[in-house]
Amino acid sequence: MSYLFVALSYLIGSINFAYLVAKYKKLDISSSGSGNPGTSNVMRTIGKKYAAIVLIGDVLKGFLPIFLFDENLLLCGFAAVIGHIYPIFYKFKGGKGVATYIGVYIAFSTLNPLSYDLFETSYFLFLNIPVLAIFYFVVFKISRISAIASLLTVFISNLILFTSFNVFQDRLVVFLLFWLIVFKHSENIKRLNEGKENKF
Repeated sequence: MSYLFVALSYLIGSINFAYLVAKYKKLDISSSGSGNPGTSNVMRTIGKKYAAIVLIGDVLKGFLPIFLFDENLLLCGFAAVIGHIYPIFYKFKGGKGVATYIGVYIAFSTLNPLSYDLFETSYFLFLNIPVLAIFYFVVFKISRISAIASLLTVFISNLILFTSFNVFQDRLVVFLLFWLIVFKHSENIKRLNEGKENKF
């Protein structure tokens, strides 16, 4: 049953809200803007309102598997992120995983499913998550580059998540999550080095 939950998490992650919103607007998101089916590209090509819908949907994809299931929670979160990045419904061409990963992080932070001492629900609800959100928007406001704000926010939250697990296998999954997201941003990193990354 536990691996069924992992498979279901992957399928949930494979639902791509950027594709769905773009289809509703009669637009092919994969050939518009940067071509990435994610929140940032939807904001550029369709608008803030629809980008907000995509963001909420993508965050929920990471949050819901941990909220709904009761076994292999970290693997379920990992599977949801994999589904977002390599969705079976869209020929394995998905987004970069940031919003879905944040959903996983929020789930572990607020639901406290594994009862780690660091994950005190009140602390994460009223300090950690809001501070991370403010950090993201401050970096984004200064740089006007989504990739910089996203990668720095993922790095900090991933470090917190990594230090909250004591089991090697759990830490390995968290470690792989971070580097998978970095890998998906390789083109952004290349453009940043060349001074060619798109700004808002």
